[in-house]
Amino acid sequence: MSRDTNLRYEQPHRPCKLFQEYIKNLQVNEVQLDKGQDQKMLDRKGLHDEWLEHSNVKLKARALKNEKKQLGHEIKMVAKANLLMRKRALALRIDADQKMYADELARFGKSFHTERI
Repeated sequence: MSRDTNLRYEQPHRPCKLFQEYIKNLQVNEVQLDKGQDQKMLDRKGLHDEWLEHSNVKLKARALKNEKKQLGHEIKMVAKANLLMRKRALALRIDADQKMYADELARFGKSFHTERI
């Protein structure tokens, strides 16, 4: 064996250009795949955040709608209470006027006519 032949087996193995190109392409593909997965995760996270924000908007809208309905109900109840209070005040005023008329007629010696039922 010649010296070149012996050295060929003793030196470190250098892979062929095709294999080196293949490894390089694999590494590039892995990097692109990692970037793609990272981008997918970011997109998914962004979509999730957008969904949560949209959900919060819907919840706030529903809460405002319920609050508006509750306020409408409270306004109706206040209107009913106000009407009852005005009716009672009017009834008290009519009773006071009738008593005043009865007292006036009693001073003149007359009676106030009341019907019995």
